[in-house]
Amino acid sequence: MEKLTCYVIYASEKIERLSHFLQCTSDSHVVPIPAVTKEHVSLLGHSSALFNLNKAEELLNRTPKNKEIAHTLSHIQCWKAIAENEQLQDDDFALIAESEIQPVENFIQHTIHYANKYSSYGIIKLQHDGTHHSGERLFQAGDEPYAIIYSDTDQYNYGCSLYLIRKDVAKKLTVLLNETKPYWLADQFTAFHDPKNIAQACYLLGELPQKRSQPKIENPLFSIIVPIYDVEHYLIQCIESVLAQDYSNYELILVDDGSPDNSIDICIKYAKQYSNIVVIHKINGGVSDARNAGIQIARGEYLMFLDSDDYWEGRTILSDLQNIITENNPDIIFNYMSSIYPDKIVNHYMNRDKIIGSFKEDFQGLYQDRVYLGFPVTKTIKRELILQNHLFFIKGRNFEDIPWSFSLVKHIKDYAIFQNCFYMYRRERNGSTSSAVTAKNQVSLFQNLSDVITEIKNMKLNNELLPGLKKYVDDIYGYVMKCYNLLSEDEKIDFISLKLKYEKELNDLWQEL
Repeated sequence: MEKLTCYVIYASEKIERLSHFLQCTSDSHVVPIPAVTKEHVSLLGHSSALFNLNKAEELLNRTPKNKEIAHTLSHIQCWKAIAENEQLQDDDFALIAESEIQPVENFIQHTIHYANKYSSYGIIKLQHDGTHHSGERLFQAGDEPYAIIYSDTDQYNYGCSLYLIRKDVAKKLTVLLNETKPYWLADQFTAFHDPKNIAQACYLLGELPQKRSQPKIENPLFSIIVPIYDVEHYLIQCIESVLAQDYSNYELILVDDGSPDNSIDICIKYAKQYSNIVVIHKINGGVSDARNAGIQIARGEYLMFLDSDDYWEGRTILSDLQNIITENNPDIIFNYMSSIYPDKIVNHYMNRDKIIGSFKEDFQGLYQDRVYLGFPVTKTIKRELILQNHLFFIKGRNFEDIPWSFSLVKHIKDYAIFQNCFYMYRRERNGSTSSAVTAKNQVSLFQNLSDVITEIKNMKLNNELLPGLKKYVDDIYGYVMKCYNLLSEDEKIDFISLKLKYEKELNDLWQEL
């Protein structure tokens, strides 16, 4: 979809708002639709001529007001106009907007992106007038058009000032309305359309002016981000291990990365039961993209990462971390982990006396003692540290935690250690490196090595080098070359120029330092 047809409902006495909206939609075909007013409804003497009041009262538990009926009829006018528009194909979307909406910048382009990305949905809501769900905010530069899954389907029934509707849905509704009078209000989407076929924009493309002063929801202490792809056999254990905690001031962000299995159904099931579970449903973009999506909507003071095929062991993890934060307020808290092999569990516990301090002063010891690892899951990090320094994961990159963890080093001021092996990390088998050896992975490994070398050069220029970083870089280099040496002879030949290039770059770098 490249062009967008927009139907905008306007009140004749507020024509200036229509003019403002038209200025925001200069690249689109806009069809102004005069609003039905409550006076129009009153002229008929009794609203039952236009509305099925009995069914409406059953649905609402009250009698709808003439203003609400008029508002609904205004939207029905748009549906009928879309259904009759011969320029639109059945699977084309049209935008319906109320002229009072205040759209975000470039909202037409974002709207088209939503229409293309979630084309299988019949209705895509781009705005929300009710109590905002976790992570929901106005679209900002750099955001991706993600959909959010509500545990309470009634959440879809707040606001209809900006939404996309597919022509085939508008046609079905028009046929229905030829057979019966409407009995739902315009924003009661689930009354006339299956909620499973409604997408709600995670980042809203517009807001009504009177909603700006709404108080913000208090932030949780922790945001736990779980990227999900093809893990339905492990996912329940993963989620339950978080829900088992004796501490409740957290949000659990489940990011379904277009998983082909039943993972999304599991996510929705839990989200229906627990108000602190947020579900993002997005097209597959890889684990980095999924983690980034979680980071972008997270509200917690601290971020935690949990892979969906892993789990936590214990019930006091979050309360123990909360005690550390209360006492020390560190930038980062390191935790140990346990490796789960098919035949055994190995606890990686290090006996270290110093558990708080300056990260820069202690980095060498932290790395040597294997407290600072390249895993996101062994770190509880202040969200502002991630956002202020743009420490997002590289989309499409394998072993993405290598450059991410390395870039993180120079931004940490103080640390604490949580001496608990609560994180249960599944491994294939003891010492297995061969499973990571593919030509595709080797491309990412060399890209990661290049990024690390660039980072070291920048740190040198800015006098940010820490004692122990050489060992860190050498270990990354050693792993990359270990994987290279396990490639087939033909594959080694393909990568020989990169191997020699980075060998020379690293040797030259160490000679300069």
